[in-house]
Amino acid sequence: MNSTMKKIVKSNEFFMFAIILVMFCIFGIINPAFFSVANLFDLSRSMVETGILALGVQVVMISGGIDLSFMAIAVFAMHTVSKYMGMYWNDAPFILLVLMGAVIGLVLGLFNSLFIAKFKLPPFIVTLGTTNIFKGLCLVFIGSRQINNIPASMIDFSKTNLISVQAEQGMANLHIGVLILVVLALLTSYMLNKTRLGRSIYCVGGSEASAQRVGLNTVAILAFCYAFLGAIAGMTGVMHASFQRMSNPFDMIGGELTVIAAVTIGGPRVGGGYGSTAGTMLGVLLLTMINNSLVMLKIPTFWQLAVTGMIIILGTIMQIYRYKRSLKNA
Repeated sequence: MNSTMKKIVKSNEFFMFAIILVMFCIFGIINPAFFSVANLFDLSRSMVETGILALGVQVVMISGGIDLSFMAIAVFAMHTVSKYMGMYWNDAPFILLVLMGAVIGLVLGLFNSLFIAKFKLPPFIVTLGTTNIFKGLCLVFIGSRQINNIPASMIDFSKTNLISVQAEQGMANLHIGVLILVVLALLTSYMLNKTRLGRSIYCVGGSEASAQRVGLNTVAILAFCYAFLGAIAGMTGVMHASFQRMSNPFDMIGGELTVIAAVTIGGPRVGGGYGSTAGTMLGVLLLTMINNSLVMLKIPTFWQLAVTGMIIILGTIMQIYRYKRSLKNA
């Protein structure tokens, strides 16, 4: 076995892939319906929202930070776009609605970065506080009622499929949101691995002080990371309203745990400076597959919360262990 192959086998991504493959076989043996086209399409669709949010969260975590407010940002953007565009421009194109959500999220993300990057306040405390600020502003100024009169293009998007296949119990549809997730994942991976900005994010996450000494503008880099997550969250909020065909300001809140769990087990180290988009997507797939299988096996849904919490703890332990082992081997 050459050095390249050894490096691949020892990588976190290979380890995650092996776990997914084993669990895929186990779930399929327990319930053969798991291998059906309809279930695989549903599994892919279920990854979309969590996967897109995870792309933003991993960038922040690689930079050495954490953001607990991204779901509140998603809801704020979702409810704002749904309400005002539904009232004043009901036939607005979907791409415009998504861009509006992204801009709203970007502004709120920059608000977070003002305190984190500029004033050097702890990210956990700042985003915990802004979570309540964003939720409160949404309920007071945008409204606390469910909005059913959303723009027509949002409903049309929910019905748009890439592939439709005849299955045993009707048509199995692969939603176009899966393609959006794939494109965003590829772009994020390219940004992190092939651009100077991406390398700078890793550098800041590894040691902000060292990054400053080599001349990097750490304030601007951190501002980008939180703005990027905010924009991603705003986009996802608009997509969520489209999937649900209505906007509920109490939706999505509490889903932070699932996204952070997926990112944590996917590779990005809590301390920053490490992580890959491939690992993050594998983490999303693993967590989605587990939750999907619990439903298929008719296990009560509240067990999903317990399983998610356990995954966060095990994922963190695994990352710390692998990090310490890498230091010994260095």
